[in-house]
Amino acid sequence: MQVEFNTINAVSKEIILTIASEEVGKAWDKYLSKAARNLEVPGFRKGKAPLSLAERMYGDSLQERFVQERVSDYFEEAVEEHDIGYLLFPDIKDVNWEKGTDMVIKIEIEHEPDLDITQLDNLDVPHYPITLDSEIDKYLEELKQQSGRVIDVEKAEPMDFVEVELTVSLPDEQMVKNANFFAGTEPERRALPELVGKGIGDTLETELEGTNIKLVCQDSKVNLENDKRYQVKLMVNSISRMQFPDFDDEFAKDMEFDNMEAMRAKIGDDMRLANEHKNIDADNYSIVGKLFMDNQFELPMKTIEYLAHEEAQKYGDSQQLPYIEYQLRMKISQELVEMYILNNLRSKIELTVTDDMIEEYIRHVAILEDHTVEAYKEKYKEEVASEDFKLGVQNYFILRKLAETANFFIPEPETEATEIPEAETQPVEEEETEPAEIVQEKANPEV
Repeated sequence: MQVEFNTINAVSKEIILTIASEEVGKAWDKYLSKAARNLEVPGFRKGKAPLSLAERMYGDSLQERFVQERVSDYFEEAVEEHDIGYLLFPDIKDVNWEKGTDMVIKIEIEHEPDLDITQLDNLDVPHYPITLDSEIDKYLEELKQQSGRVIDVEKAEPMDFVEVELTVSLPDEQMVKNANFFAGTEPERRALPELVGKGIGDTLETELEGTNIKLVCQDSKVNLENDKRYQVKLMVNSISRMQFPDFDDEFAKDMEFDNMEAMRAKIGDDMRLANEHKNIDADNYSIVGKLFMDNQFELPMKTIEYLAHEEAQKYGDSQQLPYIEYQLRMKISQELVEMYILNNLRSKIELTVTDDMIEEYIRHVAILEDHTVEAYKEKYKEEVASEDFKLGVQNYFILRKLAETANFFIPEPETEATEIPEAETQPVEEEETEPAEIVQEKANPEV
């Protein structure tokens, strides 16, 4: 078998396999002889017809199955003989064979990018440290959201939740459904600006697409065309609003603090250690981002698209599937960038993982999860004992080693951060299929 390689780009190549006619002919004769045992030919007992007759009657279908089988076998032979590394499935682009001729197979594969990071020491790394004040603000905002309560109101303002009776005029009937909207412009496809200022009992008429009606009625089985616009009448039944407390000294006193300053100080003390360890991870990630920007490489996009599509199917028949796939492509791309860079770093920096390193790393991730070391070990007993966990330890300390000589700096406001692009976070309508976590976080992050 002759094997020829043609480069398509940095992560894909074409492989041309040429199998001599004599070799293919022998394989075909053997295949035909075996297949003929199960063929029925009029005038002969099953499997007893002459091969020439069986081939004449069933040749086309037999050749199709033969080619499929042999292409797989020949590719596997080539992979073993030439040590071909590839991702996912080979893409069979063309097979050319007729009896008595050479078989020519054209296959495209994707493979890992070639990566050779040269500069490792004294890296100038842009980063954005996580400040303790910002973490306190985030915690207080979460506390504010948790402390909110729903109140009924008479007039709708932007972002109020409005329950309506929705009537759709159809040629043969009027369809009446209960529906939920937000007054104003957000969230998209769930909001109506015309509801602002409306009160209970007020009505309005507007046009909505079938898909929007299904969404606000939370009923995908409504017999309406998705893209068609329908005249609808809405009557407001109720209006509710989230009311949040003011974060002032009175709120702090309700939480048993003297004032808000004392409350912030106590929250900061409780969060200080975790914030330090979040910044360790942030610095590690910034190093990976810097190495990617200095050593940019192509990613296997067909593989990424395939993996994202397959993962997205787990979330059912959702109108959000294109959005979910986009998020997954970004997530998988980011993970591959990290993996390829860390694989290359491990090949260049020799580092033997010791028991002390493992203990230090466990303490690090336990602090991030707000666990004691003992509780973390118990909760993730199997993960801690795995080789993947040790690999995470190795990655962590390699990046900490690079951080020792790195020059971390905060970019000027007009300078964009050099980091691996992350997927944009957007709200997903609550009644549509939504993944709780698009990609589940590992209990022991590698970076």
